[in-house]
Amino acid sequence: MSPPSSYLGEKLSDHTSFLGLRLWVLIVAFTTLFLLLFFSIISCYVICYYRRRKPCKTPFCLPNPIAPKNYQTAYRSSSLNRRLLPVNMSEIEMNTTEPELQVMFPDQWSTRAGNVTTPRSYLPDSEPFREALTGYRFSTREVYIFTNGFGYDNLIGNGNHGVVHRGVLFDGTTVAVKRLLGCQTQGFVTEVEAIRHVRHKNLVKLLGYCMEEGCRMLVYEYVNNSNLHQWLHGPLGQASPLTWTIRMNIIHGIAKGLAYLHEDIEPHISHQNLKASNILLDHLWNPKMSDVALSRLLGPNPNHTHATTRSLVELGYAAQEHASTSKLDKESDVYSFGILVIEIVSGRIPVDHYQPQVYLIDWLKYMVANKKIADVVDPSIPEIPSIKELKRITLIALRCTDPDIDHRPRMGEVIHMLEPRNLLLSDDHCIRREDSVRNCTEGGQPADV
Repeated sequence: MSPPSSYLGEKLSDHTSFLGLRLWVLIVAFTTLFLLLFFSIISCYVICYYRRRKPCKTPFCLPNPIAPKNYQTAYRSSSLNRRLLPVNMSEIEMNTTEPELQVMFPDQWSTRAGNVTTPRSYLPDSEPFREALTGYRFSTREVYIFTNGFGYDNLIGNGNHGVVHRGVLFDGTTVAVKRLLGCQTQGFVTEVEAIRHVRHKNLVKLLGYCMEEGCRMLVYEYVNNSNLHQWLHGPLGQASPLTWTIRMNIIHGIAKGLAYLHEDIEPHISHQNLKASNILLDHLWNPKMSDVALSRLLGPNPNHTHATTRSLVELGYAAQEHASTSKLDKESDVYSFGILVIEIVSGRIPVDHYQPQVYLIDWLKYMVANKKIADVVDPSIPEIPSIKELKRITLIALRCTDPDIDHRPRMGEVIHMLEPRNLLLSDDHCIRREDSVRNCTEGGQPADV
């Protein structure tokens, strides 16, 4: 009797009726085919799983990038209508010859001067195409495309509430895309729809939004002349200080924008986060307030409100009464406006621990009490205002920052107080600083409040 191993070998070597192949060849072939099929199914499952994950876990909704990321711009467009894409995404040119980006101010993007262009030759001419791309609701894939894959070269701001990238729509419009942190979507669309219709020349326009499975983005107009904080306290202001006329234009514009929000629309809206870094400037020095009612868009999370209030109090833009209540309303906007007025006039930051009077409002009261009103003006301004005009602006700031909320004026009243009056401005509007110094050395004394 032959051993079992010889018998098994003979059976495996027998020819079968399937193409005359030996049995062991068929076994190996079917085993290999089974393994290939098994691994193919597993691979398809893994790919489908990652494609169906929530956007907050995908590259479209990454957390705050604070270091360069090597985003891949090779984009698979099989799921999109290819007519929406330019022939070659690399043709979207980015000007990267600027200095290295420095994110300096939280909650606000520092507008970097650079041109991002989309070649017109690759743009379809059909109106439906342009309407689809300039509509107010975007998909994450569309935003991913016109921000060049959220590339680091397009990162223009990084703050507590989100990250801001510059982008170019397919019609050539430059925009700023703010990706909000977190995945809270309750009431988001309703609030966006309400704020999207708010239109004023002194407010940054909300052009559209994106919300897909928790990923929230806001698409704003792009304002290309940096922000007020940089012009007052950054290198821009050191190289070219803002003139008194420009500063007054900024104060008037902020007041008009706030009056519009507080009194001219229904329902009324309070800004709730008014500070110098949230005042953008266009090429004509017109102020545009950004992040209007951002706390409403962040959702009904008390932590966001407490964080915003605490930040404003620490930065000196909110009265101490708000530290305990965390209530940000029209009255708190008026207080923040008063602090901004003093900051614009004096060129000092609202809280400076290197000064004897740490808080700007305390310093102003000290200067008024000691009859040094002429010394309140920023020394970097080549010309100074008339004493009467300086008195008027100082009085407005003091009224807006009155500790008694009931005594603070409404923004409509502030605009009326800001209007020039012949009685107050009977003397020269501005005089050269050296002329003022000469008058003082000759024995003349500046008027006091």
